[in-house]
Amino acid sequence: MKKLATIGFLIWSVSAVALADARSDLQQKLASFNQFSADFSQQVFDEQGKPMQTGKGTMQLARPDQFRWHTVSPDESLIVSNGKSVWMYDPFVEQVSIAPLEQAIQNTPFLLIAGRDGKRWQDYEVTRQGADFIVASKDPSELISQFSLRFDARNRIERFSVLESGGQRSDFTLKNINTQPKVSNTSFTFTPPKGVMVDDQR
Repeated sequence: MKKLATIGFLIWSVSAVALADARSDLQQKLASFNQFSADFSQQVFDEQGKPMQTGKGTMQLARPDQFRWHTVSPDESLIVSNGKSVWMYDPFVEQVSIAPLEQAIQNTPFLLIAGRDGKRWQDYEVTRQGADFIVASKDPSELISQFSLRFDARNRIERFSVLESGGQRSDFTLKNINTQPKVSNTSFTFTPPKGVMVDDQR
């Protein structure tokens, strides 16, 4: 029994080190750039893995915590973070929701990538599967249960996937990647258009 307990402890120790190394490797890769922009294409799959729809758009980020995600098709939407608040704008229904940054992370985990606060990562487990980093939430109530990241030879994000708790998955492929983009002063601010319904949750 004592020998089995010792073996179990060794297995746990190796597993803990592997998780720590994966987290450290991912954070080092993310820390290698302070700004990032790219065009993205999106493929959405249902719970059974069947393709549902495709989309495309653009993204920009700047540390710490500034982010702009603009989907242009099949339906337009916009998510903007100024580092304190996050605006989620749906032009079709003419509504914008505003949430504190920390609350919005639960629904937009990619904001983790734009941050510098290592404490946020304590709520996630990071593992490696081949070339991919898998980031899984420890909170079963989160809308996004897992997302994965893949980097190119220059440590730039080239692909990522988002898995929702209900089983739907979105795969994103990036192109026109730039880690030194020209960012305007208005890239990470948002003013709701006139007549738009505003749901301010701050």
